[in-house]
Amino acid sequence: MDARQALVSIQSWLLRRNTPMALVQFTEKAVRFLNYMRVGHLATMDGKDIHVVPMCPVFDGEVFYMATHAKTRKVQNLRRSKKATLILDQYSEDWMRQGAVMMTGTVEILEKGSVFEQAKALLEAKYQQYQKLFPINKGESVILRFQPTKLVTWDYALGEVREPH
Repeated sequence: MDARQALVSIQSWLLRRNTPMALVQFTEKAVRFLNYMRVGHLATMDGKDIHVVPMCPVFDGEVFYMATHAKTRKVQNLRRSKKATLILDQYSEDWMRQGAVMMTGTVEILEKGSVFEQAKALLEAKYQQYQKLFPINKGESVILRFQPTKLVTWDYALGEVREPH
């Protein structure tokens, strides 16, 4: 385990200590897939339209964290309704190698505090761009804490689609 992996492991444990039990249980394979993926798509609603944007999430084993500017449309939508959908997928020209995880859940907007700082450290460890190119600054940025409540996975290589109820 390298230093970055150790940091992420320790911080993930710290974040989980301060959060309720996971609402969705992820398989070991799903956790590996979710930790590997670097881009997902977050869907929010403004009351009549769906708004879908690419995001760079970090997964702590139970919840996802994503940073964004505080004045974006997605943040405005989430202030009205905490419901959202997050999908992380892998495309391949060999369609038998495609896979995805789609989750519906709720989002908490973090603007400051210890969980904000811990999530920021996780994001900066996974995405070096946050350290200098797009810094996560209190007052300008928020961190979205996505708690999955329902999950659908598929892996065409295994011929499986799983939709737990």
